[in-house]
Amino acid sequence: MIRIEDVLDVYSKNRPDGDVLQIQKAYVFANMMHEYQKRKSGLPFITHPLNVAYTIAENKLDTESVVAALLHDVVEDTDASNDQVEELFGKDVAGIVDGLTKLSALENIDISERKAANFKKLLIAIARDPRVLIIKLADRLDNMRTLEFMKPEKQKLIAGETLEIYAPLAHAIGMSRIKNELEDLSFRYLYPEEYEKVSKQADEKEKIYAEDMEQIRQVLEHEMRANGIRCLIQSRIKHKFSIFRKMKTQRITLDEVYDFLAFRIILTDNDPNECYKVIGILHGLWTYIPHRWRDFISQPKENGYRSVHTTLIYEDGVFFEVQVRTEEMHQIAEQGIAAHWQYKQGRIESFEESRLYQVLSQTILDLKEKTSDEFLTDLAQGLKDISHGITVLTPRGRTIALPDQATPVDFAYSIHTEVGNHCVGAKVDGRLVPLHTELHDGNIVEILTNPNAKPSLDWLKLVRTSRAKHKIRATYRALEREEKTVEGREMLEKAMRKHKIPFNQLDVEKISKAYKSYKISKVEELYFLVGNGTISVNKVLGIIEPSLIRKKQAISLSRKPAEAGNFERQVRIQGLDGLLVTRARCCNPIFGDPIIGYLTKLKGISVHRANCENLKQGRIDQARLIDVEWVEDPSHSFLIEIIVISEDITGMLARLTDVFDSMNLNLRKVQGESFRAKNQAQFHFTVQITSRDELTRVLTRIKGIRGVLSVWRKK
Repeated sequence: MIRIEDVLDVYSKNRPDGDVLQIQKAYVFANMMHEYQKRKSGLPFITHPLNVAYTIAENKLDTESVVAALLHDVVEDTDASNDQVEELFGKDVAGIVDGLTKLSALENIDISERKAANFKKLLIAIARDPRVLIIKLADRLDNMRTLEFMKPEKQKLIAGETLEIYAPLAHAIGMSRIKNELEDLSFRYLYPEEYEKVSKQADEKEKIYAEDMEQIRQVLEHEMRANGIRCLIQSRIKHKFSIFRKMKTQRITLDEVYDFLAFRIILTDNDPNECYKVIGILHGLWTYIPHRWRDFISQPKENGYRSVHTTLIYEDGVFFEVQVRTEEMHQIAEQGIAAHWQYKQGRIESFEESRLYQVLSQTILDLKEKTSDEFLTDLAQGLKDISHGITVLTPRGRTIALPDQATPVDFAYSIHTEVGNHCVGAKVDGRLVPLHTELHDGNIVEILTNPNAKPSLDWLKLVRTSRAKHKIRATYRALEREEKTVEGREMLEKAMRKHKIPFNQLDVEKISKAYKSYKISKVEELYFLVGNGTISVNKVLGIIEPSLIRKKQAISLSRKPAEAGNFERQVRIQGLDGLLVTRARCCNPIFGDPIIGYLTKLKGISVHRANCENLKQGRIDQARLIDVEWVEDPSHSFLIEIIVISEDITGMLARLTDVFDSMNLNLRKVQGESFRAKNQAQFHFTVQITSRDELTRVLTRIKGIRGVLSVWRKK
């Protein structure tokens, strides 16, 4: 069990000039606030912030980081306030603690919305101060180490989130040790059978290789001394989840995982050129596999990782990998962004240039346009893009990092949005290829463009990167808006000419006051709302010229209205005349629905939709079913009920009723209910519809209204 003395020892060793008193002060405060709290394991709660602080101190971060690690739960789990933290420990520490504190007052909302809201807050805090992310990863690591005390369903939920979000975050900032442990711990709880199987195979293979490993080490040490290379040699076995992932994605056995056994040669002189000298020595000692020679020094990974890799063959066909790097490269490989923090003396200048920062920034910018589920999916995909990928080249030699299975369309959008939008073809290694072609490591890719070309929505099925998906959707929305704006303008101008209204009477300010919820500030916005059916032409004309408003007949909404026309005249029954025909209330068929008749004992023929639940086998006498068909007559109409679930926002009812009005439909009854706990509203509209096709158009228009979550026809 970690004690405060252990934290101070490792901190003082890594930062001899650090402020030990401030850390002791933070410990006393945290211990006092968490005094009566226990963890699920039964241990005092203070053991958790001590473990987190120890990890932060191990990674050589500054005093403020260690203090924030000790205090990271005091605002969320105790009566302490962020103002109190700021007063005692300063603004920077309070900012980090606030970034790590989950939002309060979210208990009554949907779990996915709550999860998304907390992630959004965390991402914004990380973008401001990367130390928030490092402490969050240390926090998650300690929680994963003690996951055995949670219920099984909670274990899977936390492990899944860790594997999908936190492990890729650790990879993105180069903290490989934390990333590997998070992956292995998640693997254990998500896939217990596979974990046991891989662990058993790996342990057996490690025992078999033990003697070979020692012999290889001795040869390496001897050769390095003989060539005057000052270095440290380490050996490692590939971590379990990485073995599992490689076997699964490449469909290979453990014997085909050539980097299962690996050595690291860490050069103490910090001269990158010596790395290549060492590789030359190794290739003179053993046979190497050409296609597995990788140079990450001249072409570093996106997370800053630099090293030279080669795969060699020892006696009896034993494959092993050697990674050669300088001491500084090794620090960054193990500690990632935390090592940058040390070298930049308190500033991570490279963070704002990293792909992670770009992913976070883009995700934050897109928050308003995404639902909770979309946000979490896009975040996970963006992190996956960074974590597992390939490196391809432009014709001029510029390296582009892409996720596995990326296509030329992904490549095009990674170059520039306009290159992606006008892409018409691609060349890979000098050969024309289809846009769905899967790219591979080292490919040279050239994009062919046409200034008149536009992106296709079908490309969403091809692309892998969240950037490409976002740009395709955004461009398509912009093109669609442009088309609807032109349509709206044409509709308004045509209507105004018809009623001989001068165009200079189109008063946007006056119309904006009538439709405050839409915040119309310029005429193009009005055209768009008319073009997409949100606002009807007739209502705009009525505002411009009130005399055009037709007086509507008063309707009583308190009683159930009778349907227009007799239902007997709306259907045809071959061979039977003069029988009473009624419309079944259980399914309410309308013109265009497949229908069937049922001969009742007392009420004549009841007409149902063909898929009506009440007509299923076993519920009725099948001999009473009668073939019926619709009589096409535009004057016939049917009362149906439409149910809409939407966000509970001002002006939603007006937007919905505008749809019916713009289509000249007779709205007979409206009911609404607000569910504030979910921030949702539910509306029931009883409306006269002439056919199934007309109903489909109504539902499509309603689905297109921003804020509408779902809409359906009541059976």
